[in-house]
Order: sequence, then structure tokens, then C-alpha cells
Amino acid sequence: MKVLVIDTSSMAASTAIFEDQTLIKECFLDTKETHSQKIMPLVDEVMTHTQTKVSEIDAYYVCEGPGSFTGVRIGIATAKGLAQPFGKPIYGFSSMFLIASGFKGVSGLIIPMIDAKRMDVYYGVYEWQGEVLATLEEGVEPLETLLVALQDKYPNQDLLFAGDALTAYPAVFENPQILGESASLIFASEADRIPRAGRIAISSVVTPESASVHTIRANYMRKSQAERDQSHA
Repeated sequence: MKVLVIDTSSMAASTAIFEDQTLIKECFLDTKETHSQKIMPLVDEVMTHTQTKVSEIDAYYVCEGPGSFTGVRIGIATAKGLAQPFGKPIYGFSSMFLIASGFKGVSGLIIPMIDAKRMDVYYGVYEWQGEVLATLEEGVEPLETLLVALQDKYPNQDLLFAGDALTAYPAVFENPQILGESASLIFASEADRIPRAGRIAISSVVTPESASVHTIRANYMRKSQAERDQSHA
């Protein structure tokens, strides 16, 4: 079974092909070009390199967000355009899940945080349970509120933080007491804070039977700035 994975949730864009859950090829590009300029060349590159035809792809996995509103829409539209002519299923996953997938076998909890601006973050809490990456929670919260909640919910846990919020709010994460004295904290390197299609935990994605071009939806977790401004007008 061949799977094409697409991620356009951050400034970077990436595609990957898996065969029987084994990564065959990943293409990754982190430039200032728009996702509409980047994603199809990346799809073409990964397909050409693996000598794969679109008709040979059995399923599509695409990041639903949160993240770049425009990027997420482009990624989903690309997956739909490729899947629809052949009636292939599309399965979604969150940006935070994709980041957490890159830390296979890590003990303790993995907590990706993505900058949602104005000291808010999109976050997820994940844990490897054997070969399965389990989602404990996902949401959007003010950063300081979230850190207090994490201290209450997961005391004395080993915690690995990842995501671009670490770069956006360095003063917060440089505080050695951000989660109290009992927590054991690990901070991902900058290279590991970016979501990449080739790191997806394929077997851990929840795949509803009805997944299709008609049911896959973007998951922004909150309205865009333009929509919020309009609602207050």
C-alpha cells in the first residue's frame, strides 16, 4: 500500500511517500515562496523520484492544521485534487501530531506548541504507547495558562517541548522554573521543531471509514485574524 503525505501547515512544505508504512522518499522545502508555488513541485519530485504514478497511490494523508490558514487550505486542496479522480481516501492529522511523530520512542510526554500569536499557542500532548503515538489532548490556550495547567495535570512527568513557540517566546522557556522544580524538561532542537511529512506516525493516525474528498476539513482551531476583526466590526 502506497501513501502520499502532504504538509503545508508552516512556512515549510513537505511531501513523503510511504509503502507499507516504510518511508520511501521525502521532499522538504523551507523557503519564502508561497505554498501554491512550492507544493506541486514537491509532489512531482517525490513521485518522479520513486517512479510512482498518481493512480498507484492508495491513500492520501494531509495536515488539517492548525497553522498557516492559506497553507492548510492549499495542502488540503492539493490532496483532494489528486485523490478525487481515482476515488482514493484522504486522512487528516494535526500539525502538533506531525511534530510529535518525529520523536519516536521518547519516554514521557511530548508537547508540541505552535505560535498562535499574541502569547497564544496551539498545543498537543502525546505519549508513545508501544508503537502507537497516543493523543492525550489538543487545543489552543494562552501560553502561561497552558503551562500552569500542564503542571497541574502532569506532575513529576518527563516533558519534551517542541514547535516554533519555543523560538517565538524564548524568555518563557528559558525560565528554569516554568513548570516547577519537579518537572524534567527537554527542549527539541530548532531543526526538530518544524513539521515534516516524512516523520508522520502513519499507523497512529485515526482514520475514520468515511474519510474522503467530501469529509476532509481544515482544523484551524479558531477563526482567522480577518474573521475576528470582522466579528468585532
